Amino acid sequence: MIKPRRRWLALPAALVLALPVTACDSAGDPAPAGNQPAATTGPPSVAAPADTGLYFYPPVEGATLEYTLGGVVTGTNTVTVDKVAEGPDGRTVTVTEKGSGAAAERKFVTEAGGGLSVDIGAFGASAAGLSVKGTGEDVAVPPVADLEAGKKGTGRTAVEVSGPGLEGEHQVTYTVTGTGSESVTVPAGTTEAYAVKLDLDLGEGFAGVTKASGTFWLKPGFGLVKQEIVIAGLTLTTELAKSSVPL
Repeated sequence: MIKPRRRWLALPAALVLALPVTACDSAGDPAPAGNQPAATTGPPSVAAPADTGLYFYPPVEGATLEYTLGGVVTGTNTVTVDKVAEGPDGRTVTVTEKGSGAAAERKFVTEAGGGLSVDIGAFGASAAGLSVKGTGEDVAVPPVADLEAGKKGTGRTAVEVSGPGLEGEHQVTYTVTGTGSESVTVPAGTTEAYAVKLDLDLGEGFAGVTKASGTFWLKPGFGLVKQEIVIAGLTLTTELAKSSVPL
């Protein structure tokens, strides 16, 4: 493997888990100021379900969201909910994510019991000349009730990375734990959200990094409000700035 320069240390975070949406670099559209709460863009055509299930994005067709990126990577990401479908596995929410790179389609499944299945590729983001996609099992996030009871989600999955010095498939072992509900303030406002911690063992590693961890705050019935990742001493954040679905 080619030994990377220091600027490449940020890439494993972006590639493996840092952002659930495609990163927009500093050359993209300017992000809203952090101390300026952004108004919602308008009422959705269908009200969000009043349930307690953990969604990654609102289960409302036509919903639009904007996130601001902070830390090592700055910029904005936009998400559009294209389809919400009921099936034997639960409720599947299909979205299109758009940042500085090509738009990406993602699917997230919320089980009837409240658990959440997330493709490991959704925790990856593409940078210039780099891409990542999930090739293994989904990451399983237990329902809030199970997390509160001390249950953990554990498993092994894989991602396929394409880019300078990072080619090939990498095995990833993960552990998901709940850390409770708390008040979270983001540019879109203040709300109560459930904090879920994700610890990753990256096996042989990416650019010399073998461990990573992060916390993502999910509002039951709504989805991602905030995410914070720490890897190789670097911190990356994602915060909700605008949403057509009331937070």
